[in-house]
Amino acid sequence: MTVLEQRIIDHLLSELQASGLRFQERLKTQYPKLTAYDIRLCTYLKASLSTKEIALLLNITPDSVKKAKHRLRKKVGAPPEKAIQEYLQAQYLL
Repeated sequence: MTVLEQRIIDHLLSELQASGLRFQERLKTQYPKLTAYDIRLCTYLKASLSTKEIALLLNITPDSVKKAKHRLRKKVGAPPEKAIQEYLQAQYLL
């Protein structure tokens, strides 16, 4: 990754996180056991990023993102037949 690409990604991340502050506060209120990592993952899901895109941003493998989504699903009590993003949208969080 070039320096320019890294700067673009850093800028996008800061914009995404700044715009999601109210969303993140609602998450913390409704699900107090979520970690900062979980909230960041929810923010990326809110932005409709794919598993591969999230993996690139977090510098982890796509399989690790899938596992993180699975753990997040358990923490928020989402049913297994529903995607975590759909569940959060149904809860009016996204």
